[in-house]
Amino acid sequence: MSRRKWTRLEIEAFRKKHGQGFYYNKEDSNILVPKSFGIGRTFNWANPVSWVVMAVLIGFIIYSLATR
Repeated sequence: MSRRKWTRLEIEAFRKKHGQGFYYNKEDSNILVPKSFGIGRTFNWANPVSWVVMAVLIGFIIYSLATR
C-alpha cells in the first residue's frame, strides 16, 4: 500500500475511529499533523523521520547540558 499525505478531514476521521492519544498512522506520510485540540502540530509517530528529529533534539539538549 502506498503512503500519501492525508488531509485534515481524513486525519480527524482517523482520530475519531481510533481514539488514541498519540497520532500513529502508517498510511499517512505527513511528519507533522494538526493537533486534535487546540492550536499547533504534533508528530506522526509512525513516520521514521519523527523519531530521528526527536533523537537529534534530545541529543542536542543532552550535549548542551553536558558542556556547561
